Amino acid sequence: MLKALTILRSILVIAAISAISAYALSLGADPTLVAVLALPSIAVYGGAEAADYAALLQAYREVKAGSGD
Repeated sequence: MLKALTILRSILVIAAISAISAYALSLGADPTLVAVLALPSIAVYGGAEAADYAALLQAYREVKAGSGD
């Protein structure tokens, strides 16, 4: 359940960043500025989510290994 919610939140945040970027471009914003701000934001958020997910999996494995004693 937690994994599904985390993935859903990640998808929603990335979609929101993309939508705001597309809206800014449709209003005539500078494409270079929008790309410089949006792409690293998406990359950093996606990387943070991946790191959180990896930590969650590691903790789950440790708990599972410890409960077998």
